[in-house]
Amino acid sequence: MFNIHRIAIICSAFSVATAFSPIAFATEGEKTITLQEDAAKAELIRLNVSAGDVEIVGTTGNSITAVVTAVCQQENRENCEQMLKDLAWSKKSGSITEVGLMPATINRYDHITVKVKIGVPKSKNLEVNLSAGELHLDGTSACLTANVNAGQINLHLKEIEIALAELSAKVGDVKLTTSKGTTEGNRSLLVGANLTWNGSGACHTKASVMAGEVHLTID
Repeated sequence: MFNIHRIAIICSAFSVATAFSPIAFATEGEKTITLQEDAAKAELIRLNVSAGDVEIVGTTGNSITAVVTAVCQQENRENCEQMLKDLAWSKKSGSITEVGLMPATINRYDHITVKVKIGVPKSKNLEVNLSAGELHLDGTSACLTANVNAGQINLHLKEIEIALAELSAKVGDVKLTTSKGTTEGNRSLLVGANLTWNGSGACHTKASVMAGEVHLTID
């Protein structure tokens, strides 16, 4: 696992009872914020997270659902609790619907555990940007662009959807797992790797890391 600033962020589907407005729950040294956003008019969903272990799951319907829970550890607790005051979801609706986790400087804080759960309509095009950490996607549209600066990308997509998959790591490794086994990426340089896979679907999947690993599982 890629351990970046001791932050862990996990994302998967979550259902929120109250739509279209964030809800915050707080106890000492801990804060939880939920969000539900209508993405019916979106042609592209863009998700931005600064750091962590991020899991995103495809869901039915037209809503983006999200929950973030941040918990301060004992060390440097005062700085962490100050960050909790700024913890929030940002959103922008339209043909490009954006959801982001604020503050964007979360990756600068140590001694905090952040858990994020996100569900996105599996029929929508998706773009995900993560500065540092691990990104996990399962059951989303294969019309997908995923970018991580430092860390790992793990994708689990349907073969029937993919026309072309492009995986790249400027520093690190790439892997593709299908029913035929696992294939390692080609190395044009000693520090990086690339891999391209052609299918019969309609979607273009592109996943890249500056430093780390990319692993695509197709079934």
